[in-house]
Amino acid sequence: MRKTIDYFFSPASGFTYLGHQALMSLAAEAGAMVRFHPMDIRKVYAEMGTTHPLEQCEARQSYRIEDQRRWARLRGLRMTPNPAHHPVDVRLPCRVILATGRLGLDQDAVTLACLRGVWAEGRNISDPGDLGEALRQIDLPAYDILHEAESEDVRDEADAVTQSAIEAEIFGSPTYVVDGERFWGQDRIEFMREKLLKAAA
Repeated sequence: MRKTIDYFFSPASGFTYLGHQALMSLAAEAGAMVRFHPMDIRKVYAEMGTTHPLEQCEARQSYRIEDQRRWARLRGLRMTPNPAHHPVDVRLPCRVILATGRLGLDQDAVTLACLRGVWAEGRNISDPGDLGEALRQIDLPAYDILHEAESEDVRDEADAVTQSAIEAEIFGSPTYVVDGERFWGQDRIEFMREKLLKAAA
């Protein structure tokens, strides 16, 4: 039976950016389906009592930059240590990713465009013009997606996704869930690989 990876993430999270392509590669390797749950991370932090990374002590913040630099080198990704537009309001990009799914388009590509936009291209993904340009860059219909993202149905879905994350005891981004087991952080992908490949054997 085909496994499902429930992918809870903020579309502006640095560690989500670092792990996104590795996640999608694992899903293809294991024959698993990825279900996208873009969440308003500020609401999740508030409900779960998680301290925002940028509100942590200076030592932890500087360590995060060091760690992200190592992972970016390992993954072969361009990554700016302090993006021009971070932190950023993720409500629009969350809705855009959900709208993409409703239109039957590529949520993987749109999620990566949001993440890469923040961490490698200096984009403000809360700005419809900037986000639309990121969508056009990957040959997707920006107008249609942004229009759908403003619908009441998508707004309600976005709120429901964030609430479902809180109810599932998600407290950080990215978190992957397989059969109810949580894997928090892109550095837990190898543990998830072990679980998925064992199930597929």
